[in-house]
Amino acid sequence: MRLSPKKSFVFLSGLCLLFMAFSCAPITKTVHPQFEMRTKEIKVTGLLSPDIRIYELTAGGMRELKDDWCAKGKENVERALVECLKEQPLEIKTISIDKETEEEIQDIYALYRAVNNSIILHTQGDNKFPEKMKNFDYSIGPVEKILRQYGVDSIIFVNGIDEISSAGRQTLKAVGILASVAAAAAGMGGAVIIPRSGITIMSVALVDPSGTILWYNIKGSEGGYDLRNPESATKLVRELLSNYPGGKK
Repeated sequence: MRLSPKKSFVFLSGLCLLFMAFSCAPITKTVHPQFEMRTKEIKVTGLLSPDIRIYELTAGGMRELKDDWCAKGKENVERALVECLKEQPLEIKTISIDKETEEEIQDIYALYRAVNNSIILHTQGDNKFPEKMKNFDYSIGPVEKILRQYGVDSIIFVNGIDEISSAGRQTLKAVGILASVAAAAAGMGGAVIIPRSGITIMSVALVDPSGTILWYNIKGSEGGYDLRNPESATKLVRELLSNYPGGKK
């Protein structure tokens, strides 16, 4: 699926702004003030299939969603989550979504993506909200019905976006680097624009029945990961879970 030029520009702008916002500095607080009290009520945590989208980033800066890459990335991330969550103080139940609740889950994930963007924008960059910096309090709205249906007390959401540079873009970047070195040697530093590598961003959240995010983390990199690769996906997932309270670092 190829995005139109207008939608492609909006997508790129939003992705770059989010990446620049959260990469400037670590989010200082990602645990709800009542984390310890609320997690005492949690016996079993449901793991939803991760929401993973992988795009090919062309030499011209266009993005094309690759369904086969998305499926592979989703499989790799889900496998890594199951493996790495064993290292955390959580009893995990993998949730298989049925047809009757598929649409509802998609709607909930859309809410999570919106809240995820809000967290980044309110705790980083020029739009910091001081209260949000010291009091991590976000909600996606009640999810009690879904939790009760699948017999869990909380649920984990994982959202990831990955851009893979095409061969043409990689070549263009290599040429740009060489041209930049030559320009610098000639005293013309900054005269060459080097295309960026693909950006990878992934976030995770533990949500209770009220929809309150009890714990959250986000990681990302420019050109540092490839979710199509099992080892790369596992590395990112392990880093993502590394600051869970009481878990393995």
